[in-house]
Amino acid sequence: MGELFVKDGSYNSGSNARQFLKSLLRCVAVSFILTFVILVIAAVLLCFTDFPEKYTLPSAIAATVLGVLAGSSKFAGRNPEKRIISALILAVIYAVLAYLTGCLIQGKVMISGNTALFTAIVLVTGAIGGILAGRAGKPAGKYKGGSGMLSRRFKKGGYKLGKTG
Repeated sequence: MGELFVKDGSYNSGSNARQFLKSLLRCVAVSFILTFVILVIAAVLLCFTDFPEKYTLPSAIAATVLGVLAGSSKFAGRNPEKRIISALILAVIYAVLAYLTGCLIQGKVMISGNTALFTAIVLVTGAIGGILAGRAGKPAGKYKGGSGMLSRRFKKGGYKLGKTG
């Protein structure tokens, strides 16, 4: 059997579905790894310093935001035609996998206000990542870092460094 190709009206015309899914899973993995690293750093700081425990939830939210932002902007950059939809797909998969992981760790299925807050944060962050991935960069060649007057003076010989005599 041949590979499945994604047709017009999808994320990348001519690219195959397997590459799309592989890229999606890679970006979700990047999001989870970054989130985990930030959570470990926050846990170490909260445990071994005199930070109050009231910073536990904000550090978890910050880790989630940074992880989803990194993964969604990376994935949206790979699919520029539908970057916001791509970023939201990544955010939904991230939220579902994080919820399932939390259920496995806790040993029970539970939906609470924190679940709704987490889902809203992930979706909004994913959309922002998709928007930021499409921002145009600084145009090359227009700004060269200054007026150049001082460099012209050195080239013309107007200023001399060293001994004067």
